[in-house]
Amino acid sequence: MDNPLLQFQRVVRPEAEGRCCVSGRKIYILPTRYGMVFGILLITLLIASINYANNPAFILTFLLTGLFIQAIFHTWRNLLGLCVQYRHTDPVFAAETAFFQYLLEDEKGRAHYAIQLSFRGGDSIITDCPANDKVRILIPCTSTRRGLLKPGRITMESRFPLGLLRAWCYVETDALAVIYPKPLPGSLVAGSPSWGAAAEGDMGVGADDFVGHRNYRPGDQLGQIYWKALAGEKGLLVKQFGGDRVNRYWLDFDAFENTDREQRLGILAGAVQTLAQASSYYGLRLPDEEIPINTGEAHRHRCLQALALYGVER
Repeated sequence: MDNPLLQFQRVVRPEAEGRCCVSGRKIYILPTRYGMVFGILLITLLIASINYANNPAFILTFLLTGLFIQAIFHTWRNLLGLCVQYRHTDPVFAAETAFFQYLLEDEKGRAHYAIQLSFRGGDSIITDCPANDKVRILIPCTSTRRGLLKPGRITMESRFPLGLLRAWCYVETDALAVIYPKPLPGSLVAGSPSWGAAAEGDMGVGADDFVGHRNYRPGDQLGQIYWKALAGEKGLLVKQFGGDRVNRYWLDFDAFENTDREQRLGILAGAVQTLAQASSYYGLRLPDEEIPINTGEAHRHRCLQALALYGVER
């Protein structure tokens, strides 16, 4: 459960276009450990200057104090005006790290340096934002279970330029990722899914004999791409297979007995991965959804997404 104090924090929220732009009133700033030591040093110098009535010591004290005050402004300004916009997250399997893609820019075209971004409790990244430019960044977040992953608020902070102060703000976006079930080992025969063979293989449809090449189409299996042709600058081609038979499998959620829901979903995810790597034709039956038999990368993602979102409130 989130800390109740979070509801009182000033948070940067998305605008109409989905961008989150940092304003001055949303930025917190405090001295770092080095800043505290620097402050103690200034107080010590001031006391010594008064005690000994030493003019050069006064000059040094006031010079360092002015430097500290300028550092406050520049550290605060290094976050001011930054805009963060969520773009995309590729699905991953449970227990893997999802990378959330954001677009970072300044609304007035100013440069920002050594910006650190992270989700709560996660690893952080450090990046610069050049003037009049946009930067694509990937913020990691480890998934723990299947379903929809909401990473929460981004903590964006800066210690630039001297490291004496830490300025930070909280950014809340509409980021969301689909987490597939972790594939579990399991035999198709042991799981007793229904499957059959159809004597309707045709050129480019069967799986027995190599018959030639064709141009690549979105969704084709990576294992069927003819990489040598690509290396020889002959274009992106895909291997075709024919034969008099093509196997068609049904993966049925209700076919597994004596297993709980999560284990069934994990075994089905493993079966989808195995059949996809073999370029097989397969379909998926769930209690609330049925996906027709097909093949290809797009079909694999559709089946895995159905497994990931089964029983999940959206």
